[in-house]
Parts: sequence; C-alpha cells; structure tokens
Amino acid sequence: MHLTIAICDDDPLQTAYLTSLVSDWKKTTEHTCTIRSFSSAESFLFEYAENRVWDILLLDIEMGEMNGVTLAKTVRNTNSTVQMIFITGFPDFIAEGYEVSALHYLMKPVSPDKLSSVLDRAVTNLIKKEKQLCIT
Repeated sequence: MHLTIAICDDDPLQTAYLTSLVSDWKKTTEHTCTIRSFSSAESFLFEYAENRVWDILLLDIEMGEMNGVTLAKTVRNTNSTVQMIFITGFPDFIAEGYEVSALHYLMKPVSPDKLSSVLDRAVTNLIKKEKQLCIT
C-alpha cells in the first residue's frame, strides 16, 4: 500500500524529527510512503484544496494563525477516512480530538516506538476502510 503522510508543525526541528521517525517506520514496513511537511495549517490546506489524497496527518495543535484542531475539523468535513494523529505538548485539547475522530494524541517528545505503534494502527484502519469491489 502506498501512503501519503503530511506532517504539520511550525517548529522546523520537530518537523525534521517527526519526518525522521516516519522514515524509520517506513523502512520496517512493506508500505511505500510519500512524506510532506507543512509549516502551517494554511499551507497544508492550500495543498489539500488541489490534492486530497492524504492518508495520515500528523498535526501539531499550537501553530500560527490556525491551530491543528481547526485544520482537522476543516479536513474532516470533506474526508472521513484520513487518519489524524495530534502531536503536541499541551494536553488541554484532548477532548477536541474526539470531535474529529482523531486516531491518537501523542505528547511531545514523541517516542519512536509509540509513533510506530500508532502508524501501524492508522494503516490497519485505512485497510479496513479501503473500498473493495468483489465480483463472483
């Protein structure tokens, strides 16, 4: 399965760290991945308007003008299958994650093992939701 993964975080060091973790995870699976990073919710939404093929979103909560929860709500309005994982240093927004059916809420600093486990669950969910047509 080919996965498209977006990392939305306004901290370049955090973005680089998460990209590295996702790349390491990719090497341990049979999946291929396209990983893109975005420094703001607005930059992601600009890309999303043109291309809605995202499978997994790793979203920081506290970003510039638009936060990760608002971004998640916007995406969820048009995409019910995308797997959303919030990654933040603030536990205050956990309840809002349920409103958008977020898969998980990881606290910074993110453990490589924990992220791998959550990404595995995301792929399992995507496979379950994959549309299939069986002809007999």
